[in-house]
Amino acid sequence: MTTDPEKVPAFPVYTLQISEGSQAVTLDGAAVPLADDDDFVAAGIAAIVAKLHRHHLGVVRVRAIDASTDDSWDMIVSATGEVLDLSEQHEAEKLRKERNTKRTKYLLIAGVGTLAVLTLGGVTAAVVVANQPQAQAPAYVPQGVGATLPAAPPPQHAPTAAWSHTVATGSTVNMISAERLLTADPDGSVTARNPETGQPVWRGAGAPENLHAMHQTTWAGQSVYAAVVGQELRLWPTTMPPDAYSVSPTAIALEPGQSARTDVALPYIDLGDWYIRLPDGAGKLHNVMIPPGSTVLNTTADGGITTLSANTIYTLDNNGTITAEKSFAAPEGTTRYPSRVWTLDESHLLLAWDEGTRLMGVLDTTTGKLVATAKPRAIPSVSDDLFVDRDAHTAAIGSIGVSYGSVAALTDLKSASITSIHGTTVYANTNNGPVTMDLTHPEAEMMTWDNYRTEDPAPELVTNDAIYLVATQLENTVVYRSNRTQ
Repeated sequence: MTTDPEKVPAFPVYTLQISEGSQAVTLDGAAVPLADDDDFVAAGIAAIVAKLHRHHLGVVRVRAIDASTDDSWDMIVSATGEVLDLSEQHEAEKLRKERNTKRTKYLLIAGVGTLAVLTLGGVTAAVVVANQPQAQAPAYVPQGVGATLPAAPPPQHAPTAAWSHTVATGSTVNMISAERLLTADPDGSVTARNPETGQPVWRGAGAPENLHAMHQTTWAGQSVYAAVVGQELRLWPTTMPPDAYSVSPTAIALEPGQSARTDVALPYIDLGDWYIRLPDGAGKLHNVMIPPGSTVLNTTADGGITTLSANTIYTLDNNGTITAEKSFAAPEGTTRYPSRVWTLDESHLLLAWDEGTRLMGVLDTTTGKLVATAKPRAIPSVSDDLFVDRDAHTAAIGSIGVSYGSVAALTDLKSASITSIHGTTVYANTNNGPVTMDLTHPEAEMMTWDNYRTEDPAPELVTNDAIYLVATQLENTVVYRSNRTQ
């Protein structure tokens, strides 16, 4: 092969698994058809070449795994069928890396390269997420440029992709910051991409199935991505070493009955019985008692806590000492603290009460007043995704649309599965196809656009200059960026 391995993009990496015992070959989890006399490796290479052509790629990195022995090796495969085995190069690289073992061991001990699961029943040790140098982005050529979208985009967006990448089946996307779009990888990890080019800039292992559950926050004064995955609170450093393929999270085990919250400035664990567990400035977890009869509204990066009772907003320091109190006028008919709380921005929260009569309201924490209230058909569940456009001061969750700017209101969104919000427009899937709903109407009207099929998906994300569409065709799920044309 004449291709220079150094010029082959680091992403994507296809996974080819060969199992002679099971007479099976899979490519990124999808079965490769086999004839009785097929050579397994040759069949796998043919499947890779076919996938390269479908995704308009010229060359790709491949991790091959022998399921019977757990042996693995890396290859580079081109769209013409040429194969370069990287085994010898890896041996040379291994010798080079052995000369840097001290630095590598330091990074591993710091929790960068391995997944550390911490059970903190005694709450004694500090949980530190390593402060790592900025990653050096590899050479990258945008992939999937010009690919035809398999579903019609909303009006004023291109029917072809600015870029596209294969992602995990059933995945979502998350614009976790202005410079990073999170996409799910078929191997169960997550990649942060430059939204405009699709270039990978960060990669993490052990990601949540739903990327909306991942938030950028702080821990021990450092920037981290945080999410609850099963019975673990996971923390990923937002930077990674230049020679690392990905970073693994530090994981804090949650005991039965415990939950954690990450959509706040400082993640915490809810222990029940009016106690929470949160880190101090050094990352050491400790228990803090909140005022009985209250629920946590928010936390600050320096460990401050805000809670709400039936009629009082409390401000506490990192040790649980009450430093301020503010009266709060709860909606008529409520006698207890809210049953659920969602963060809209630094000073606005969405609250829900369920005391026989369902009530919801938007609380301005700077004034202690509810700026809007309503009696919804149903209160969103803890598993419903919250979609927020902080620039427009709008949000949507479950069947509720929220406006909390100069005009504050709660809107009934009817029966629809929300996928995104942009400005005052909500995007959703229905049995009759994808729709938009305008939050400026007292009762949002469902509006459709011309689609290829009723099962066409609504965009997973809408921004000022593009949409991001996730669609499945045959065995492949792909995220497409479609630029706004007007």
